[in-house]
Amino acid sequence: MRKNSYSQAMAKKSDTALTLILKEKQKYNEEAIQAVVWELEERGIIEKDSIVLDFVPLEIEGLAQPSKDANVEQGSANEQISRPLLYSKRAILGFTIFFSTLFGVLLLMRNLKKLEQSKARFEVLVFGILYTLLTMVLANYLPTTLFLTFLFNGIGYAVLVEYFWNKNIGKNLEYEKEEIKKPLIISLIIVGVIVLLQFLPGLLSA
Repeated sequence: MRKNSYSQAMAKKSDTALTLILKEKQKYNEEAIQAVVWELEERGIIEKDSIVLDFVPLEIEGLAQPSKDANVEQGSANEQISRPLLYSKRAILGFTIFFSTLFGVLLLMRNLKKLEQSKARFEVLVFGILYTLLTMVLANYLPTTLFLTFLFNGIGYAVLVEYFWNKNIGKNLEYEKEEIKKPLIISLIIVGVIVLLQFLPGLLSA
């Protein structure tokens, strides 16, 4: 079994995370990329020897026992692995519950764009539009209450995270949390404009 100081860390990552590292290999050192290639080959994602990297000496399991210094170096190397910068599930929850499902959709689409998941982005967009139309239709037949609003938004969040996130990003993907300041300001402005437009006719007539 081929391995190096990064192999243990790469074995814990999802297929999506490994593929992303390989696509952005200029951001990583050579040994990390070699570990990614080996792991993807072991999982059958890519064919063996389809990507040839000859800059990393092989360390065959069983021929050499890692020293304490090597273990320390491995731990340090693992910490250096870059993680994608994504809006967190909690951020998507907040925007979905307190604004609407469409706002959560936009955050998730932004994440998928960073991971180059164009097909998944389109699927999320279609879901967001159809689900919003469905809730608007149901709102005509149901009483307008805060509980129902939160309920619909909660269902929307569950689909976004439990289905689309887990399927396309990975349930256990390690990532850095993106700041929500910019989308929060934009969302507040949009909501403010919508509220103003609703009350504007009454203000003008008065």
